[in-house]
Amino acid sequence: MTATGVVVRAALLLVGAVLGVTLAARQLAPLPDLVLVVVASAALRSGPRAGLVTGLVGGWLLDLLPPGSAVLGTQAVLYAGCGLLLGLARRPGPVALVWVVAVLAATCLGLELVRALLALAQGVPVGVASSLGRVVATATVGLVLVPVVGRLEHASERRRFA
Repeated sequence: MTATGVVVRAALLLVGAVLGVTLAARQLAPLPDLVLVVVASAALRSGPRAGLVTGLVGGWLLDLLPPGSAVLGTQAVLYAGCGLLLGLARRPGPVALVWVVAVLAATCLGLELVRALLALAQGVPVGVASSLGRVVATATVGLVLVPVVGRLEHASERRRFA
């Protein structure tokens, strides 16, 4: 990946994290996980290593942006694992959008399950309906945004800035 591609991916992660935190503060529900969509795009396009690193950086952003997480680094580890798993689901050549949506939904469901277990361990109530709504919203948004983000990253890597 070129330096321009890294900058574009980092900017997309930052926009996704800030937009997600901002919309969550407005009490909008169900809110799609925009960081996971960027992680999915990177992992499905570039493989497990890129997915792991992108997930780690995206998770750190979510850990550091308010309200953050109860234990610093929790989101980073969760998103790094999601990026790794998404990268393992990478297929060479053109991929059907059904595969992208199915893999993204399964990963988001696993992420929500781990978040629910962490919340229960801390004694925080868990909203099952909101978690399932988040999975559906993320898969739906991913249907549109994963190809767009992939094309944007591909275009940024093809450009040469002199």
